[in-house]
Amino acid sequence: MEKMLQAMMKRYPLFIGMGVMIVMIAVIIGAVNTVSAANYYAVDKATRDASVELAQVRAGIESTFVWLPYFQFLGVAMILGGITMALGVIGLRLQDLGKKVMGSVPDNARLPIPPKPVTVYLMRMFMMLGMLIIIIGFIISLGVAGTASAVFSNPVTVIDAAETGSALLTSLASVHAAEAWLEAFKFVGIAFLFLGIVNGLAAIIFALRYQQAAIPQVVEKLPAPPVSAPDPTSAVAPAGD
Repeated sequence: MEKMLQAMMKRYPLFIGMGVMIVMIAVIIGAVNTVSAANYYAVDKATRDASVELAQVRAGIESTFVWLPYFQFLGVAMILGGITMALGVIGLRLQDLGKKVMGSVPDNARLPIPPKPVTVYLMRMFMMLGMLIIIIGFIISLGVAGTASAVFSNPVTVIDAAETGSALLTSLASVHAAEAWLEAFKFVGIAFLFLGIVNGLAAIIFALRYQQAAIPQVVEKLPAPPVSAPDPTSAVAPAGD
């Protein structure tokens, strides 16, 4: 399990690259949706409220408003996850460096390598928890977007004429209710990812502080270098008369 996690952390450039790509795709989709919204609202209200064709356009606009923010946050989450993994790689290299240094000095000068701090495990836990929350939220947002598309594919006049308790108004209420809690849910995931970064930085600080304290102690315990006796052949002979 540990080897698998270390191998995954070394692929942080892939995560960051995929995150940037997702964000760029989201920007393009948002631009297309902006054009659709501009065309829809350019028509007078009476026409667009009664038109079935324009209702299909609005369905696409409203459903995109539901899932696109989560798609963007998924890209941001992958970037933050990649940063967290990069910090993990730095921590592993510092740990390996400490082991190599201690392995190269005499036994009497060696200091014990401290166990991994709890911040290493917290870093991994928060990163995976944050990614999981964002992925779950994105999947739920796709389902809500499908419901929103079905609701808003009806003309506004049909939606306004729906009776209390009808399936149409129930679906509309579920869409708006889901939007309310999904808005906060994605920020919870991002918060956990930032906590992962904070704990990754704390783990690196722990390793650097240990090395700062250990190196002087190792140097003090090292045996003094032998003093070589002067070479008599190298002495300058006295000048003759």
